[in-house]
Amino acid sequence: MLLMDKKSEFIELVERVLVRWNYTHTDGKVYAVLLLSEKPLTINEIVVQTGLSRSAVSTSLSKLSKDYLVTYTKTGKKKLFRALPNFLILFMKQPYEHLEKEIKPLRRIVEKLSRKNKKFRHLLKDLKRLENLLERILNELAEYSMQRDVPIKSLASS
Repeated sequence: MLLMDKKSEFIELVERVLVRWNYTHTDGKVYAVLLLSEKPLTINEIVVQTGLSRSAVSTSLSKLSKDYLVTYTKTGKKKLFRALPNFLILFMKQPYEHLEKEIKPLRRIVEKLSRKNKKFRHLLKDLKRLENLLERILNELAEYSMQRDVPIKSLASS
């Protein structure tokens, strides 16, 4: 396979991973191009390489910077962007977000429903088990992050 084919495949796969993790296709493409680049890129260089609009690239860079996936330095009036290969942080966010945004709120609702209707008790047990499992995963990830000096504190701020 040619190098260009490998690069295209890499961009598609990074894009797919980021979309699965609640980023846009644009975010994925911008991040992939920065990961592939051997040097920091300006917004205009990213626009040329991705074929995306300047405003779309700018929006993605803001989001990716906020999430510790991209950083920039200023040289004069130019900003030079580079990717931070933090797939671990992206992965670590997933169980946290599932737990906080879905499982815990659902468990609270099902607890109330199970008081009035017995058929919800089995679901409540499953949700409690899932909540415990996710909390154990998060504890393991926190321990791993301390050993590897990965900024897990960024999980709570997303």
